[in-house]
Amino acid sequence: MMKSLKKCGAADAVFKKYNSLSVNVSKLDCDYYRFKELDSGAVNSYNSEYMAQYYWADFMFDDYDYDEDY
Repeated sequence: MMKSLKKCGAADAVFKKYNSLSVNVSKLDCDYYRFKELDSGAVNSYNSEYMAQYYWADFMFDDYDYDEDY
């Protein structure tokens, strides 16, 4: 993955540390993140349900503590 990201100039989209990887969301253009920020283009392009089978995909559950169930 990192080789592919380097080839296309996007290696800085991933934070790499010993034994971990994480996404640098400030380097991504993501319609979901723009929708959450109420970007008019992203909101207006949304015209259906989004992953309704997954409760965690609903933007209303952002503050839900997932660890409580386990």
